[in-house]
Amino acid sequence: MNGAATILARAPARRRTMARVILITVSLLSLSFDLGAAAEAKPRALKLRLGLGSTPAPALPNSVLWLARDLGFYKREGLDVELIEFNGTPIAIAAMIAGEIDVGNIGTSDLIRLVATKRQPMSAIHSPDARLYFLIAARDDVASVSALEGKQFGVARIGSVDHSMSTIALKALGADPAKISMIAIGSPSTRAQALVAGRIDATTLSIGSWVTIRKEAGIKVLVDHDVYFDTATVVQKVNAATMKVIQEKPEHLRRLTAAILKASRYFAENQEAWVDAMVKRRPDVDRKDAANLWAGFKAAWAVNGLLNLDAYKKSGDFFYQSGSLDKVPKIDVAEWTETRFVDDVLKEIGVFGNFDRPGRAIK
Repeated sequence: MNGAATILARAPARRRTMARVILITVSLLSLSFDLGAAAEAKPRALKLRLGLGSTPAPALPNSVLWLARDLGFYKREGLDVELIEFNGTPIAIAAMIAGEIDVGNIGTSDLIRLVATKRQPMSAIHSPDARLYFLIAARDDVASVSALEGKQFGVARIGSVDHSMSTIALKALGADPAKISMIAIGSPSTRAQALVAGRIDATTLSIGSWVTIRKEAGIKVLVDHDVYFDTATVVQKVNAATMKVIQEKPEHLRRLTAAILKASRYFAENQEAWVDAMVKRRPDVDRKDAANLWAGFKAAWAVNGLLNLDAYKKSGDFFYQSGSLDKVPKIDVAEWTETRFVDDVLKEIGVFGNFDRPGRAIK
């Protein structure tokens, strides 16, 4: 018989009852301490709502925003990320302003316009994709870019990224955009199906969207993605947060940045890993097509956050000069970017590879 049991056995009934109460209380306090210590050792994941201006996930480096969740990169950084897909940037921006999402993947020119017109203070914190890999797809009977004059061209909306960039590209390639009927249709998948059905004569798609319809009859690539990019070389989309979120959730944003950089590095070095994850999320994407796509953009991953301020400044200048930001006050790149989250992560994990150079010293 142990000491505690001996004392209880020899004590009067009342005292034995009191002793039992004391022992139970001590046990409960000990259990409570153990549970508290366990909770302290494993803090609850921080919740973050990430708004995506397109659906479904594109078969491009931008897919890292979706696949980082699928493969547990957000979770490993202590984040519980909710992916919220929107049919276009305007809805994502409205959700940001309303406080319904914390971070939005939006058009760079839209961000500049919001900040410059003082409609909403916000900043780009990084970008998940160096470029959108746009191309112009058309019906087979469209012989040339100039032949688009008088025909119907599908865009997401008037003033959208694909509309503004395509206007620039079409003009540079010899067509008069004013003579082309721009029809607001919606998402890339909707525009792709409208083209296949013959409801429009041409549209702008990413190569990731194109591969899903490329075997359909009666359509072709009129302007490939390299020629398109040569006419409109800009950082077209960024991940942005309002100043309220930046001030209230800096640790959330640092962890998000770390997850995206680490996932991008993983995919940049592992073609099969990206292909596996991509076709699992997008069963409509052929595995061979996905492998070919990866080979085409293997140096485009956001391994260092894609936050080179010189490139951002040139992009802003391009939007102003092209008319995309017509009548919008000119602002400096420092007014619509925030580098601290990328810089903090790069201090921890180092600068990676020979592409996506930060363009500044990371100390």
